[in-house]
Amino acid sequence: MFSTGSALVSASLRNPRHNGKRPSDDSNTAKGNQRGRKRPKLTEETFQPLLEKKAIGHQNHINGSIAQNGHVVPPGIQRDASVDTTSLAFRRKGTKWADRDNRGGKLDDSVLLTKNENYTVTQLPDIPEPLRDILRKWQASISSTLDFAVALTTTQAILWRYRTSTSASNFTKPLILKIPHNSRDFRHALPIGVLSKDPGTGELALLVVMPSSGKVVYWDSVSNAANADAMRLKEPNLQGIVSGSISGETITKAVEAESGAFFLTSSIGRIIHLSVKDSQGRPQITTYNVEVNAASNFGLLGGIRRAFTNALWQKNIAAVKTRRSRGKNHCSCVVATTKGLFQVWDTIRNSTQSLSFEVDAKVEILKSIGKVCPKATYLDEDAFSILDFVLFPGTDVQENDLDFHRLLVLTAHKTSSSALYTLLDLTLRQGTLDVDIVHPITCFSELLDSNDRWKPQIFLPLPAQTAVVVFPASITLVSLAKIEESPESQIRMESHSLPGPFQDTIYFRQQSDYYVTGCTVDEPDRNDESALCTLLVHGYGLVQVAISSIKAHQTRSRRIAVTAKSKMEQAIFFGHMPHNLLDLSGRTELVFKSEDVETAALEINDSIMQCTSAYTPAITAPTDQQLKLRSTALAELIMYIQRFKYPLRQDIRWKLLWDAEKMAAARALWHSYNKYLSSRDPSQKSLLPELLDMMSELKKVENRPECGETDIVRHYLFHDVWRIELVVPWAEHAIEELHKEGVTDNAIKVHLVAQADEIQISVMEAAFRFRSMNATLYGIEGDLAEDGILQIGYEELSEPWTSTPLIVEKVKQLVDVSREIAYNQALRAEDEVTLDEVTLKNLGIIRQHNPRLVDISCRVFEERFRYLKAQPEPQRKAEGEAVECTYLKVRRELILKLVDLLLPEEAVKLAIRYQDMPALADVLFKDRDEHESHRDQQGMSESEAEEITTKVEVINVRMKSFFTTFGTSWANAYFSKLITRGNLWSLIDSSKETPKQLTKFLRDNPEYARLRWINEILSERSYTSAADTLFSLQKKETDLWSRRIELSMGKLALLAAEETMQPGVKDRKRMKKVADRNMEIITIQERLDAYVRSTVRGAIDEDAALQIAMEMLCQYPLKNQPTLYESMRRAFEKLLAYKVLDIEELINMLSTIDFALNPQKDEALANQRFFLALTLLKFTDFAKSDPGRIDLYEKIIWRRCLIHDNWETINHTEHKNDSEVALITGATALFQTLRASYEDGTFKQINLVPPVTLLSAGTTISDLRTSNRHAKSTDKHLEALARDLQVEDDALQDAIEKGRLESWWKAVVDAVKFSGREDADQQGADAARRAKIKTELEGKMSLANSGKRLVNGDGAHVTNGVNMDEQGDVVME
Repeated sequence: MFSTGSALVSASLRNPRHNGKRPSDDSNTAKGNQRGRKRPKLTEETFQPLLEKKAIGHQNHINGSIAQNGHVVPPGIQRDASVDTTSLAFRRKGTKWADRDNRGGKLDDSVLLTKNENYTVTQLPDIPEPLRDILRKWQASISSTLDFAVALTTTQAILWRYRTSTSASNFTKPLILKIPHNSRDFRHALPIGVLSKDPGTGELALLVVMPSSGKVVYWDSVSNAANADAMRLKEPNLQGIVSGSISGETITKAVEAESGAFFLTSSIGRIIHLSVKDSQGRPQITTYNVEVNAASNFGLLGGIRRAFTNALWQKNIAAVKTRRSRGKNHCSCVVATTKGLFQVWDTIRNSTQSLSFEVDAKVEILKSIGKVCPKATYLDEDAFSILDFVLFPGTDVQENDLDFHRLLVLTAHKTSSSALYTLLDLTLRQGTLDVDIVHPITCFSELLDSNDRWKPQIFLPLPAQTAVVVFPASITLVSLAKIEESPESQIRMESHSLPGPFQDTIYFRQQSDYYVTGCTVDEPDRNDESALCTLLVHGYGLVQVAISSIKAHQTRSRRIAVTAKSKMEQAIFFGHMPHNLLDLSGRTELVFKSEDVETAALEINDSIMQCTSAYTPAITAPTDQQLKLRSTALAELIMYIQRFKYPLRQDIRWKLLWDAEKMAAARALWHSYNKYLSSRDPSQKSLLPELLDMMSELKKVENRPECGETDIVRHYLFHDVWRIELVVPWAEHAIEELHKEGVTDNAIKVHLVAQADEIQISVMEAAFRFRSMNATLYGIEGDLAEDGILQIGYEELSEPWTSTPLIVEKVKQLVDVSREIAYNQALRAEDEVTLDEVTLKNLGIIRQHNPRLVDISCRVFEERFRYLKAQPEPQRKAEGEAVECTYLKVRRELILKLVDLLLPEEAVKLAIRYQDMPALADVLFKDRDEHESHRDQQGMSESEAEEITTKVEVINVRMKSFFTTFGTSWANAYFSKLITRGNLWSLIDSSKETPKQLTKFLRDNPEYARLRWINEILSERSYTSAADTLFSLQKKETDLWSRRIELSMGKLALLAAEETMQPGVKDRKRMKKVADRNMEIITIQERLDAYVRSTVRGAIDEDAALQIAMEMLCQYPLKNQPTLYESMRRAFEKLLAYKVLDIEELINMLSTIDFALNPQKDEALANQRFFLALTLLKFTDFAKSDPGRIDLYEKIIWRRCLIHDNWETINHTEHKNDSEVALITGATALFQTLRASYEDGTFKQINLVPPVTLLSAGTTISDLRTSNRHAKSTDKHLEALARDLQVEDDALQDAIEKGRLESWWKAVVDAVKFSGREDADQQGADAARRAKIKTELEGKMSLANSGKRLVNGDGAHVTNGVNMDEQGDVVME
């Protein structure tokens, strides 16, 4: 709390001995206090501007410059390097709060925090050690004109030089000043400090104001004060107090007005002018209120009224800024309130002040903001406030422009959840205010906490192109460029496509207690015209923001905007720094389009892969460090994308993942090569440099030896990682090329092959491992296996780099080469060929690497065929199918051959990994066989034999355990292997231990039906299943005798099932019916076979038999039917070879061949052949599956039946009685066929159609295609067949026309029916006669002895009954 006294208070606490008159400003020899210190010789020239001291040098853009807090600094007090401040610097003790690895190529100790084309943020050398160790709160002030900063606690002030032109090694200790009469109550506000240049001594001075008590302390020479404190002397300072305060009032701000004068603002809106010199230049603290002069302007009452009613007394002062005015000791002061009131004061040090004018600009400001930001018009006016402003740098105020001031004002319009911030370019002139430009801040909208230790401030560093708005925990940069008027800008503005000026916000990390305590603007360096702004951040240190100047090719309005690429690069290359002040992860205020993010991601990714990024070092001492930095950058890239959930296309996600894999592969390759270099013999040839040198210049970036690029391996890893897939096939191809060049020595070849193995393994394993571990991070969709192979989802992807055709080929070749060289060299060693130690070591490496190479080969094969099969082109799909077939074969072969290298366990692991049970069975059986063969060798000791027997038993136990582990898949492979090896008894015997697995295996594999029915009987005791198996087996049987045996055994199995009363009665009846039909078909073929063989009995061989059969049985009937003749030849070949004929072949033979040559051989067959043909047709399922087929064949059979006889001859009945005619018609094929059907009981089922309806059957291509059999036949074949059938059709037509076949057909049908009735009557009479005899005999027998038994001639026994057979013979039971 201030003192309530009204008198102005001043005090001088200097030693009286040193209170003498100060030397004049132009004195070059005057001396100050000489006690305990040495004062430098200061002259007026010391403080002259640099431009006045040097004619040649850096030229300021404008005469005035901006000091801290936005004040315009007079040229006379701009920063001067001649000020003696070396004693105030401090010594660095090392990096503590930031990662020093990223220095951006600087030679000093600054740390690059972030960088883009618009700005650079750097951490400057740390704050002093004393300040770093202070745990309690403190606040600071920075003076860019003096290059010093001061930090104040409640008890002391710490000063140090934050910027110097000398190197860091020249830094010395900072200065620490004790604050007298300080308050140790930490609840009080911290002291406010202002650095300045003392007007009398020209040395660095410090003003400290206690906000609560109003006490003031001023040191006109901080170096003298520090020395006095060190020597325990009384400090040379001035002390005083701010007058006119009221209870509860506190000082809120302090700014320098001119040399030796300051402005203070209080919490109630009071503005106090403070001077440290009286009118005579003597040290004295004097304060007075800045208010309207009652006498000269408004009168006494007006001044009193204004003192109580003016808005400045309503606790709402936003900022106070000053600038040099018209004369010496004159200063122009601009005051702004939070509600939009601006005042301009003209003050004279130690004298009067006058109000030049004031403007209430709130309405005009809101109106201007509303035009640019329409949503602002809907906001509450009471939520509007001015936060800060800054004066534009320019010429000092002169007599003719006292009322002209150009300001840049920061405003805020708050809502419940956010705030609208704007920058206004204002002009104050002669009591008016004009809003020239409104710059809405679109990149920052967070609400600020009223309790923040730092209030938002605006800074305008030279050359005043970009404003810097410093919030408590963020920095916003806003370009002040105007949009040039042009036709293009007008068109884009009308289409709303004109981009706004550059804006960006740099956030501090939220999880840390970082906030700004001080800020200033610095003059641009001579060699770099970037605008500079320096901040002191609590908990971190000094941070400098360097804003790049507009490039020569850029206009002010086309400055590089914030792009997705620039933001992503900041997050990627700087966001992961562990001690970075900045939060570069990105905020929701700045969200980019997915298309822009995709483009940026690809560009950044490519720049990292090709080492062309400005943020990637071209070379580092440890190569792995460079690769690690790039790998980390790729990881940060995808994490940035995932953090904001940008919907990237799957192909782009895969592109990013594949490139990250390549970087991981490059690191693995370097580790392998670096390890090799550490242990290699210098005389040995290194494969990796050799293969890189062999590569075409089109496949790599050529190194330039003339530029010092001599390391081809490092050069490739720096520039060509993006195509590292070329190294994989070249690892094998290089060996071939070296062999062509004459490298044939076995030891050298072994050495090269070992390196080739290592190259392929390191690259491919690292890639697949990275993919499997990071696919989720990259948002990969699809079923990705643990080994990194995508199972599905290749449709929209480009060709995977890990499975190009060349990689698939060369990896497989290297597997074979490695295995062969290891195996052959091992054989040489067994033949006692001496191998050196290095070669033996390399052979061991090759042998151990082979399983890993096999694994890689399997992966690339699998990925290749899955990718090809997913492509839309049929040719690619077919290629994928072919690659898959090759892969399954190659995989089994590669795994099995590992046993040759004595690596059965590795082979087993690979077979299990890929679930290749056939390969697993091959490996185990081969391993067991080799052990057993080794055991059978001569000279084997008993102990060795027992050891091998134990190993064999272990293998057997392991194979048995796999039935439980892998189930059906292993069982199928195991049983198939037994069958392949011919171990059928072992297979059947295995049913004792694994009956269910064996049964399932045999039932699921019809090709093993001959084994299945045995297992069904022996193991399952399922006779019904055995019969079903046999019946299914006979369907595929081609040997006639085997089919009959299988049918017979099946029927026996059915009888056994009935005997044992097994379930499935209905199935057995169905199977028995089918079996009987099949037996009947076989019987028909056997009868036909017997007839044909009787015809060709004299043939000397099979060819002769075939020729005889064709000539004797088919020559005449088919002499004009070549197509049918040829099909008949094929049927005869099968018949004579005891092969099973199909139904159609049997029908054709029965209905076509000539039986007239030897009818007595099988008269029934000759007479019933057409009936048998119709019967065979009914045995088929054509009625359901192919109705057109059964209709066609039925017509053909009847047609052949009708044309078998010469009806024209039959029609000549002259000179013949009825008996003779009946005898002739009864001998026709038509009568015999119908009669056979009548006797068989199927007459009523026969489809009797008139002969005329049979015409044209099968004589056209369309008619033949009604049958499914001919659906796929060519038109040429069907046309030939139709011509053959037309011959039959013509014969039928002749029979109808010349032999009256229609009439004779009806007569024959009636004759068959009549004869059938006569037979039926005769059978009825015979049945009645037998019944009568049976009744009579039963009556007689009833009187006989019931115990007596009669025996008939056949030995049949009958008891108490009489039976009669069909011939009427008595059969007694």
